[in-house]
Amino acid sequence: MKLIFDFDHTLFSAKKLYFALKEAFLKLGVEENLFQETFEKSKGVGRDYKPEKQFKLIHKTRPEIKIGKLKKSFEKILKAAPKFLYNDVLGFLKKRSKEADFILLSYGEEKFQRKKIEASEVRRYFRKILITRDIEKSKLFRKVFAHPPRGRVPEKIIFVEDNPQALSKTKTSFSQIITVRINRGEGKYYQEPDNSQIDFSIKNLKELDKILKSLK
Repeated sequence: MKLIFDFDHTLFSAKKLYFALKEAFLKLGVEENLFQETFEKSKGVGRDYKPEKQFKLIHKTRPEIKIGKLKKSFEKILKAAPKFLYNDVLGFLKKRSKEADFILLSYGEEKFQRKKIEASEVRRYFRKILITRDIEKSKLFRKVFAHPPRGRVPEKIIFVEDNPQALSKTKTSFSQIITVRINRGEGKYYQEPDNSQIDFSIKNLKELDKILKSLK
């Protein structure tokens, strides 16, 4: 069995990270409006946060706030990344990673995402960590999971993700995949309804644990 997890808003509260950064930068003189504006601008067309771009945007507006200080403050917050995991994550990973292959499939700017994943101390539980700039993830899914080795019976593949469109796109391409939509009550998609391509809808990993037991 393979369990493929999204990271942000599935295992990791990007909302908590955002507020921790905002508070830390406020201590350096970055007002809330400036933080919000530069945070959004740093995303660019791809809509994925780029910390170093935000540092430069802040410094451009407020030259007295040095990039080095912003970076140092950012790195300090990043070291606290385990605090931003949802409460049920580590217990679930410790228990279930011995029974299945865990794969992390995350959307975002690769350098930042890998630093965030590494700092959160979950890397040890995953056989593979894949980062993509395709927000629906279907292109990378197709590339990595399309063809099982010849002669091998396809194993169960379960995809856990907060983005209902990513699940729908994947299910359309790979009907055998079991799609699980997790809604933590935060993130860009939490108010979007489920769609017909979602097999299960959950709010936490305790509910996922029950689903896994039922699939045995």
